[in-house]
Amino acid sequence: MTQSKTERIFQTLRQRIESGDLAEGTKLMSLRQASDQFGASKNVMVTVYDKLVAHGLARSRRGSGFYVTRLAPSIAEPTNLREASDTVSLLHVQLDRPYTVLAGDGRPPESWMMTSMPAITLPAGEGGYGSPHGLLALRECIAATQVAAGIMTTPAQIVTTFGANNALDLVIRRFTRPGDTVLVDDPGYYPLFSKLKLSEVNFVGIPRTPTGPDPKALELAAKKHWARLFFTQSLAQNPTGCSIELPTAHAVLKVADQCEMLVIDDDPFIDLPGVRGTRLAALDQFRRVIQIGSYSKILSPSLRSGYLIAEPEIAASMAELKMILAVNSSSHTERLIAEAILSRRFEKLRLSLRKRLDRERREGMQQMERLGFRLFAPPDDGLYGYVHLPEGLDDMEVSHHAAQKGILLAPGSLFRVSGQSNRPSMRVNWSRVQDSRFYSFLRTLT
Repeated sequence: MTQSKTERIFQTLRQRIESGDLAEGTKLMSLRQASDQFGASKNVMVTVYDKLVAHGLARSRRGSGFYVTRLAPSIAEPTNLREASDTVSLLHVQLDRPYTVLAGDGRPPESWMMTSMPAITLPAGEGGYGSPHGLLALRECIAATQVAAGIMTTPAQIVTTFGANNALDLVIRRFTRPGDTVLVDDPGYYPLFSKLKLSEVNFVGIPRTPTGPDPKALELAAKKHWARLFFTQSLAQNPTGCSIELPTAHAVLKVADQCEMLVIDDDPFIDLPGVRGTRLAALDQFRRVIQIGSYSKILSPSLRSGYLIAEPEIAASMAELKMILAVNSSSHTERLIAEAILSRRFEKLRLSLRKRLDRERREGMQQMERLGFRLFAPPDDGLYGYVHLPEGLDDMEVSHHAAQKGILLAPGSLFRVSGQSNRPSMRVNWSRVQDSRFYSFLRTLT
Protein backbone atom coordinates (compact mmCIF):
# COMPACT_ATOMS: atom_id res chain seq x y z
CA MET A 1 0.00 0.00 0.00
CA THR A 2 1.35 3.45 -0.94
CA GLN A 3 2.45 5.46 2.07
CA SER A 4 1.00 8.92 2.60
CA LYS A 5 3.30 11.92 2.78
CA THR A 6 2.62 12.13 6.52
CA GLU A 7 3.71 8.53 7.02
CA ARG A 8 6.83 8.91 4.85
CA ILE A 9 8.03 11.97 6.78
CA PHE A 10 7.22 10.32 10.11
CA GLN A 11 9.19 7.20 9.21
CA THR A 12 12.13 9.34 8.06
CA LEU A 13 12.29 11.20 11.36
CA ARG A 14 11.65 8.04 13.34
CA GLN A 15 14.60 6.31 11.64
CA ARG A 16 16.87 9.27 12.38
CA ILE A 17 15.87 9.21 16.06
CA GLU A 18 16.23 5.44 16.41
CA SER A 19 19.62 5.46 14.68
CA GLY A 20 20.90 8.18 17.01
CA ASP A 21 21.33 10.70 14.20
CA LEU A 22 18.93 12.89 16.19
CA ALA A 23 20.09 12.50 19.78
CA GLU A 24 17.90 12.74 22.86
CA GLY A 25 17.29 16.41 23.73
CA THR A 26 17.81 17.63 20.16
CA LYS A 27 15.37 20.36 19.17
CA LEU A 28 13.44 19.47 16.03
CA MET A 29 13.01 21.98 13.23
CA SER A 30 10.21 24.51 13.58
CA LEU A 31 7.01 23.70 11.71
CA ARG A 32 7.86 26.30 9.07
CA GLN A 33 11.41 24.95 8.57
CA ALA A 34 10.20 21.35 8.45
CA SER A 35 7.47 22.30 5.95
CA ASP A 36 10.07 23.86 3.67
CA GLN A 37 12.54 20.97 3.98
CA PHE A 38 10.03 18.19 3.38
CA GLY A 39 7.85 20.07 0.91
CA ALA A 40 4.78 19.55 3.06
CA SER A 41 2.07 21.76 4.53
CA LYS A 42 2.17 22.88 8.14
CA ASN A 43 -0.87 20.69 8.76
CA VAL A 44 1.09 17.62 7.66
CA MET A 45 4.03 18.56 9.89
CA VAL A 46 1.74 19.15 12.90
CA THR A 47 0.39 15.63 12.39
CA VAL A 48 3.90 14.21 12.01
CA TYR A 49 5.16 15.87 15.20
CA ASP A 50 2.06 14.85 17.14
CA LYS A 51 2.64 11.31 15.92
CA LEU A 52 6.25 11.43 17.16
CA VAL A 53 4.93 12.53 20.55
CA ALA A 54 2.34 9.72 20.57
CA HIS A 55 5.10 7.18 19.88
CA GLY A 56 7.30 8.53 22.67
CA LEU A 57 9.92 9.86 20.27
CA ALA A 58 9.47 13.56 20.99
CA ARG A 59 7.89 15.92 23.47
CA SER A 60 6.52 19.43 23.18
CA ARG A 61 7.70 22.31 25.31
CA ARG A 62 5.14 25.11 25.37
CA GLY A 63 6.45 28.16 23.55
CA SER A 64 9.72 26.44 22.64
CA GLY A 65 9.07 23.62 20.19
CA PHE A 66 9.52 19.86 19.89
CA TYR A 67 12.48 17.90 21.29
CA VAL A 68 13.71 14.33 20.84
CA THR A 69 12.88 12.59 24.09
CA ARG A 70 14.16 9.00 23.96
CA LEU A 71 14.81 6.05 21.72
CA ALA A 72 11.84 3.96 20.71
CA PRO A 73 11.52 0.52 22.34
CA SER A 74 13.06 -2.31 20.37
CA ILE A 75 9.81 -4.29 20.29
CA ALA A 76 7.48 -2.66 17.79
CA GLU A 77 3.80 -2.37 18.66
CA PRO A 78 1.22 -3.92 16.31
CA THR A 79 0.30 -1.74 13.36
CA ASN A 80 -3.40 -1.73 14.24
CA LEU A 81 -2.61 -0.53 17.78
CA ARG A 82 -0.28 2.17 16.46
CA GLU A 83 -2.89 3.42 13.97
CA ALA A 84 -5.57 3.45 16.66
CA SER A 85 -3.33 5.40 19.03
CA ASP A 86 -2.58 8.00 16.38
CA THR A 87 -6.21 9.15 16.40
CA VAL A 88 -6.78 9.60 20.13
CA SER A 89 -4.53 12.56 20.94
CA LEU A 90 -7.59 14.61 21.88
CA LEU A 91 -8.71 11.85 24.26
CA HIS A 92 -5.26 11.81 25.87
CA VAL A 93 -5.36 15.50 26.73
CA GLN A 94 -8.93 15.26 28.01
CA LEU A 95 -7.74 12.63 30.49
CA ASP A 96 -4.38 14.19 31.38
CA ARG A 97 -5.80 17.75 31.63
CA PRO A 98 -2.63 19.78 30.82
CA TYR A 99 -4.77 22.75 29.68
CA THR A 100 -6.31 25.65 31.56
CA VAL A 101 -9.14 26.43 29.09
CA LEU A 102 -11.12 23.33 28.07
CA ALA A 103 -13.38 24.60 25.28
CA GLY A 104 -12.84 21.40 23.29
CA ASP A 105 -13.34 18.93 26.15
CA GLY A 106 -16.07 16.34 25.69
CA ARG A 107 -17.63 16.45 29.17
CA PRO A 108 -19.42 18.97 31.38
CA PRO A 109 -17.40 20.42 34.29
CA GLU A 110 -17.18 18.16 37.33
CA SER A 111 -18.81 20.90 39.40
CA TRP A 112 -21.96 20.48 37.31
CA MET A 113 -22.24 16.82 38.16
CA MET A 114 -23.00 14.84 41.24
CA THR A 115 -19.77 15.37 43.19
CA SER A 116 -20.66 12.97 45.97
CA MET A 117 -22.75 9.84 46.06
CA PRO A 118 -24.40 8.53 49.21
CA ALA A 119 -22.73 5.59 50.92
CA ILE A 120 -24.71 2.40 50.47
CA THR A 121 -24.75 -1.09 51.81
CA LEU A 122 -25.40 -3.77 49.23
CA PRO A 123 -28.49 -5.86 49.98
CA ALA A 124 -28.04 -9.55 50.66
CA GLY A 125 -27.18 -11.40 47.47
CA GLU A 126 -25.53 -8.44 45.74
CA GLY A 127 -22.04 -8.97 47.14
CA GLY A 128 -21.08 -11.53 44.49
CA TYR A 129 -20.67 -11.24 40.74
CA GLY A 130 -24.40 -11.13 40.02
CA SER A 131 -26.15 -11.58 36.68
CA PRO A 132 -24.09 -10.99 33.52
CA HIS A 133 -26.92 -8.74 32.33
CA GLY A 134 -26.13 -6.43 35.26
CA LEU A 135 -27.90 -5.35 38.43
CA LEU A 136 -31.63 -5.99 38.06
CA ALA A 137 -32.61 -2.90 40.07
CA LEU A 138 -30.78 -0.61 37.63
CA ARG A 139 -32.08 -2.46 34.57
CA GLU A 140 -35.61 -2.04 35.91
CA CYS A 141 -34.99 1.71 36.24
CA ILE A 142 -33.67 1.90 32.68
CA ALA A 143 -36.59 -0.11 31.33
CA ALA A 144 -39.09 2.13 33.15
CA THR A 145 -37.49 5.22 31.57
CA GLN A 146 -37.79 3.69 28.10
CA VAL A 147 -41.42 2.71 28.64
CA ALA A 148 -42.19 6.25 29.81
CA ALA A 149 -40.76 7.47 26.48
CA GLY A 150 -43.08 5.13 24.58
CA ILE A 151 -40.42 2.47 23.86
CA MET A 152 -41.46 -0.94 25.11
CA THR A 153 -38.48 -2.46 26.92
CA THR A 154 -37.97 -5.21 29.47
CA PRO A 155 -34.98 -5.71 31.81
CA ALA A 156 -34.06 -8.82 29.77
CA GLN A 157 -33.24 -6.55 26.82
CA ILE A 158 -30.73 -4.50 28.83
CA VAL A 159 -27.06 -5.25 29.50
CA THR A 160 -25.10 -2.93 31.76
CA THR A 161 -21.51 -2.07 30.79
CA PHE A 162 -18.45 -0.15 31.93
CA GLY A 163 -19.64 2.97 30.14
CA ALA A 164 -20.75 3.60 26.56
CA ASN A 165 -17.28 2.91 25.14
CA ASN A 166 -17.31 -0.56 26.66
CA ALA A 167 -20.69 -1.15 25.03
CA LEU A 168 -19.20 -0.13 21.66
CA ASP A 169 -16.34 -2.56 22.26
CA LEU A 170 -18.80 -5.38 22.89
CA VAL A 171 -20.74 -4.61 19.71
CA ILE A 172 -17.58 -4.52 17.61
CA ARG A 173 -16.31 -7.77 19.14
CA ARG A 174 -19.67 -9.49 18.66
CA PHE A 175 -20.56 -8.43 15.12
CA THR A 176 -17.32 -7.78 13.21
CA ARG A 177 -14.23 -9.59 12.03
CA PRO A 178 -10.96 -8.15 10.65
CA GLY A 179 -11.50 -6.96 7.09
CA ASP A 180 -15.23 -6.27 7.52
CA THR A 181 -16.62 -2.88 6.53
CA VAL A 182 -19.03 -0.86 8.67
CA LEU A 183 -20.59 2.57 8.23
CA VAL A 184 -20.15 5.57 10.54
CA ASP A 185 -21.26 9.19 10.82
CA ASP A 186 -18.93 11.67 9.09
CA PRO A 187 -18.14 13.84 10.99
CA GLY A 188 -18.57 11.40 13.84
CA TYR A 189 -17.32 10.06 17.17
CA TYR A 190 -13.54 9.85 16.79
CA PRO A 191 -12.84 7.25 19.57
CA LEU A 192 -15.07 4.86 17.60
CA PHE A 193 -12.74 5.25 14.62
CA SER A 194 -9.83 4.20 16.83
CA LYS A 195 -11.69 1.15 18.11
CA LEU A 196 -12.43 0.04 14.57
CA LYS A 197 -8.81 0.51 13.53
CA LEU A 198 -7.70 -1.52 16.52
CA SER A 199 -10.05 -4.32 15.45
CA GLU A 200 -8.81 -4.00 11.84
CA VAL A 201 -12.33 -3.20 10.67
CA ASN A 202 -12.76 -0.88 7.69
CA PHE A 203 -15.18 2.03 8.05
CA VAL A 204 -16.87 4.27 5.51
CA GLY A 205 -18.22 7.69 6.38
CA ILE A 206 -21.85 8.68 5.79
CA PRO A 207 -22.20 12.47 5.49
CA ARG A 208 -23.93 13.97 8.51
CA THR A 209 -26.34 16.78 7.66
CA PRO A 210 -28.22 19.15 9.99
CA THR A 211 -31.17 16.70 9.87
CA GLY A 212 -29.15 13.52 10.38
CA PRO A 213 -27.24 11.01 8.21
CA ASP A 214 -27.72 11.34 4.44
CA PRO A 215 -30.14 8.43 3.68
CA LYS A 216 -29.18 8.18 0.00
CA ALA A 217 -25.48 7.97 0.79
CA LEU A 218 -26.30 5.41 3.48
CA GLU A 219 -28.19 3.22 1.03
CA LEU A 220 -25.46 3.38 -1.63
CA ALA A 221 -22.69 2.59 0.86
CA ALA A 222 -24.62 -0.24 2.55
CA LYS A 223 -25.19 -1.97 -0.79
CA LYS A 224 -21.70 -1.33 -2.15
CA HIS A 225 -19.86 -2.60 0.93
CA TRP A 226 -22.35 -5.20 2.18
CA ALA A 227 -22.23 -3.37 5.48
CA ARG A 228 -24.07 -4.98 8.36
CA LEU A 229 -23.53 -2.23 10.96
CA PHE A 230 -24.13 1.52 10.92
CA PHE A 231 -22.91 3.54 13.93
CA THR A 232 -24.76 6.81 14.47
CA GLN A 233 -26.19 9.10 17.15
CA SER A 234 -29.84 10.13 17.15
CA LEU A 235 -29.74 13.06 19.56
CA ALA A 236 -27.36 16.03 19.87
CA GLN A 237 -24.70 14.23 17.86
CA ASN A 238 -21.02 14.47 18.71
CA PRO A 239 -19.58 16.67 17.21
CA THR A 240 -22.27 18.58 15.28
CA GLY A 241 -24.81 18.92 18.11
CA CYS A 242 -27.61 18.11 15.63
CA SER A 243 -30.30 15.45 16.00
CA ILE A 244 -32.04 13.17 13.51
CA GLU A 245 -35.37 14.57 12.33
CA LEU A 246 -38.41 12.32 11.87
CA PRO A 247 -38.33 11.94 8.03
CA THR A 248 -34.62 11.13 8.13
CA ALA A 249 -35.16 8.60 10.91
CA HIS A 250 -37.79 6.81 8.81
CA ALA A 251 -35.44 6.79 5.80
CA VAL A 252 -32.50 5.42 7.82
CA LEU A 253 -34.58 2.57 9.22
CA LYS A 254 -35.95 1.79 5.75
CA VAL A 255 -32.38 1.35 4.49
CA ALA A 256 -31.57 -0.81 7.52
CA ASP A 257 -34.51 -3.10 6.68
CA GLN A 258 -33.69 -3.31 2.98
CA CYS A 259 -30.01 -4.06 3.60
CA GLU A 260 -30.51 -6.23 6.71
CA MET A 261 -28.28 -3.88 8.66
CA LEU A 262 -28.11 -3.22 12.40
CA VAL A 263 -28.07 0.42 13.51
CA ILE A 264 -25.99 1.18 16.60
CA ASP A 265 -27.37 4.34 18.21
CA ASP A 266 -24.77 5.63 20.67
CA ASP A 267 -26.53 8.29 22.73
CA PRO A 268 -24.52 9.63 25.70
CA PHE A 269 -27.21 12.25 26.35
CA ILE A 270 -30.12 9.86 26.43
CA ASP A 271 -31.05 11.09 29.93
CA LEU A 272 -30.62 14.82 29.25
CA PRO A 273 -34.15 16.30 29.24
CA GLY A 274 -35.37 18.59 26.50
CA VAL A 275 -33.08 17.48 23.66
CA ARG A 276 -34.92 17.78 20.36
CA GLY A 277 -34.94 15.07 17.70
CA THR A 278 -36.18 11.55 17.01
CA ARG A 279 -34.71 8.48 18.64
CA LEU A 280 -34.46 5.64 16.16
CA ALA A 281 -35.55 3.14 18.81
CA ALA A 282 -38.81 5.07 19.25
CA LEU A 283 -39.74 4.04 15.69
CA ASP A 284 -37.97 0.69 15.50
CA GLN A 285 -38.66 -0.71 19.01
CA PHE A 286 -35.27 -2.47 18.87
CA ARG A 287 -35.95 -4.65 15.83
CA ARG A 288 -32.78 -3.43 14.10
CA VAL A 289 -31.56 -0.82 16.58
CA ILE A 290 -29.09 -1.40 19.40
CA GLN A 291 -29.27 1.53 21.80
CA ILE A 292 -26.25 2.54 23.85
CA GLY A 293 -26.55 4.87 26.84
CA SER A 294 -24.22 6.24 29.50
CA TYR A 295 -24.26 7.92 32.90
CA SER A 296 -20.86 9.53 32.36
CA LYS A 297 -22.25 12.78 30.92
CA ILE A 298 -24.87 13.23 33.66
CA LEU A 299 -23.47 11.75 36.89
CA SER A 300 -19.69 11.40 36.60
CA PRO A 301 -17.19 10.02 34.07
CA SER A 302 -15.40 8.23 36.91
CA LEU A 303 -18.40 5.95 37.56
CA ARG A 304 -17.78 4.23 34.20
CA SER A 305 -21.29 2.92 33.87
CA GLY A 306 -23.47 2.57 30.81
CA TYR A 307 -25.73 0.08 29.09
CA LEU A 308 -27.03 -1.27 25.82
CA ILE A 309 -30.56 -2.21 24.85
CA ALA A 310 -31.37 -4.69 22.08
CA GLU A 311 -33.85 -7.36 21.15
CA PRO A 312 -33.71 -10.22 23.69
CA GLU A 313 -31.63 -12.68 21.66
CA ILE A 314 -28.94 -10.08 20.90
CA ALA A 315 -28.98 -8.86 24.50
CA ALA A 316 -28.45 -12.41 25.76
CA SER A 317 -25.47 -12.93 23.44
CA MET A 318 -23.97 -9.59 24.51
CA ALA A 319 -24.37 -10.53 28.18
CA GLU A 320 -22.57 -13.80 27.49
CA LEU A 321 -19.73 -11.97 25.72
CA LYS A 322 -19.50 -9.50 28.59
CA MET A 323 -19.25 -12.43 31.03
CA ILE A 324 -16.42 -14.03 29.03
CA LEU A 325 -14.44 -10.78 28.77
CA ALA A 326 -15.03 -9.16 32.18
CA VAL A 327 -17.18 -11.58 34.24
CA ASN A 328 -19.54 -8.72 35.12
CA SER A 329 -19.82 -4.98 35.59
CA SER A 330 -19.77 -3.37 39.04
CA SER A 331 -22.87 -4.14 41.10
CA HIS A 332 -21.72 -1.58 43.65
CA THR A 333 -21.62 1.24 41.08
CA GLU A 334 -24.91 0.14 39.57
CA ARG A 335 -26.58 0.11 42.99
CA LEU A 336 -25.33 3.67 43.59
CA ILE A 337 -26.92 4.79 40.33
CA ALA A 338 -30.15 2.90 40.97
CA GLU A 339 -30.45 4.51 44.40
CA ALA A 340 -29.83 7.95 42.89
CA ILE A 341 -32.63 7.34 40.38
CA LEU A 342 -35.09 5.89 42.89
CA SER A 343 -34.43 8.69 45.41
CA ARG A 344 -35.05 11.34 42.70
CA ARG A 345 -31.56 12.81 43.16
CA PHE A 346 -30.82 11.88 39.57
CA GLU A 347 -33.91 13.73 38.36
CA LYS A 348 -32.91 16.89 40.23
CA LEU A 349 -29.44 16.69 38.73
CA ARG A 350 -30.83 16.24 35.21
CA LEU A 351 -33.01 19.32 35.52
CA SER A 352 -30.20 21.38 37.03
CA LEU A 353 -27.83 20.35 34.25
CA ARG A 354 -30.46 21.19 31.65
CA LYS A 355 -30.98 24.69 33.06
CA ARG A 356 -27.26 25.51 33.31
CA LEU A 357 -26.50 24.13 29.87
CA ASP A 358 -29.30 26.13 28.24
CA ARG A 359 -27.94 29.33 29.74
CA GLU A 360 -24.33 28.64 28.80
CA ARG A 361 -25.25 27.57 25.26
CA ARG A 362 -27.34 30.68 24.68
CA GLU A 363 -24.52 32.95 25.85
CA GLY A 364 -21.92 31.00 23.89
CA MET A 365 -23.90 31.21 20.65
CA GLN A 366 -24.35 34.95 21.13
CA GLN A 367 -20.59 35.36 21.61
CA MET A 368 -19.87 33.33 18.48
CA GLU A 369 -22.29 35.45 16.48
CA ARG A 370 -20.70 38.69 17.71
CA LEU A 371 -17.29 37.44 16.60
CA GLY A 372 -18.62 36.43 13.19
CA PHE A 373 -18.31 32.64 13.61
CA ARG A 374 -21.03 30.49 12.05
CA LEU A 375 -22.32 27.13 13.22
CA PHE A 376 -22.70 24.05 11.04
CA ALA A 377 -26.34 24.18 12.18
CA PRO A 378 -28.25 25.32 15.26
CA PRO A 379 -27.62 22.71 17.99
CA ASP A 380 -30.57 20.66 19.21
CA ASP A 381 -30.14 21.59 22.89
CA GLY A 382 -27.21 19.29 23.62
CA LEU A 383 -23.66 19.80 24.86
CA TYR A 384 -21.89 20.42 21.55
CA GLY A 385 -21.70 22.89 18.71
CA TYR A 386 -19.75 22.59 15.46
CA VAL A 387 -18.22 25.95 14.60
CA HIS A 388 -16.84 26.90 11.19
CA LEU A 389 -13.51 28.70 11.26
CA PRO A 390 -12.55 31.35 8.70
CA GLU A 391 -11.67 30.01 5.24
CA GLY A 392 -7.98 29.52 4.62
CA LEU A 393 -7.17 28.39 8.15
CA ASP A 394 -6.04 24.90 9.07
CA ASP A 395 -7.98 23.64 12.09
CA MET A 396 -5.16 21.35 13.23
CA GLU A 397 -2.68 24.21 13.10
CA VAL A 398 -5.15 26.49 14.92
CA SER A 399 -5.49 23.84 17.62
CA HIS A 400 -1.70 23.61 17.92
CA HIS A 401 -1.38 27.38 18.38
CA ALA A 402 -4.19 27.34 20.97
CA ALA A 403 -2.42 24.56 22.87
CA GLN A 404 0.66 26.75 23.23
CA LYS A 405 -1.58 29.21 25.10
CA GLY A 406 -3.06 26.51 27.34
CA ILE A 407 -6.35 26.32 25.41
CA LEU A 408 -7.75 22.93 24.42
CA LEU A 409 -9.59 22.95 21.09
CA ALA A 410 -11.19 20.00 19.30
CA PRO A 411 -10.33 20.47 15.59
CA GLY A 412 -12.94 19.26 13.12
CA SER A 413 -10.37 17.17 11.24
CA LEU A 414 -10.24 14.70 14.14
CA PHE A 415 -13.92 13.91 13.66
CA ARG A 416 -13.64 13.22 9.93
CA VAL A 417 -13.17 9.73 8.55
CA SER A 418 -10.46 10.97 6.19
CA GLY A 419 -8.66 12.82 8.98
CA GLN A 420 -9.03 16.04 7.03
CA SER A 421 -11.81 18.61 7.13
CA ASN A 422 -13.13 20.09 3.89
CA ARG A 423 -13.78 23.24 5.86
CA PRO A 424 -11.81 24.32 8.95
CA SER A 425 -14.01 23.69 11.98
CA MET A 426 -13.94 22.93 15.68
CA ARG A 427 -16.26 21.26 18.16
CA VAL A 428 -17.09 23.37 21.18
CA ASN A 429 -18.47 22.26 24.52
CA TRP A 430 -21.07 24.89 25.49
CA SER A 431 -20.53 24.18 29.19
CA ARG A 432 -16.86 25.21 28.91
CA VAL A 433 -16.68 28.17 26.53
CA GLN A 434 -17.38 31.00 28.98
CA ASP A 435 -13.76 32.00 29.40
CA SER A 436 -12.39 35.32 28.17
CA ARG A 437 -9.10 33.67 27.15
CA PHE A 438 -10.96 31.45 24.69
CA TYR A 439 -12.74 34.37 23.05
CA SER A 440 -9.56 36.46 23.01
CA PHE A 441 -7.90 33.65 21.07
CA LEU A 442 -10.80 33.45 18.62
CA ARG A 443 -10.49 37.17 17.90
CA THR A 444 -6.96 36.57 16.61
CA LEU A 445 -8.39 34.25 13.94
CA THR A 446 -10.73 36.77 12.33
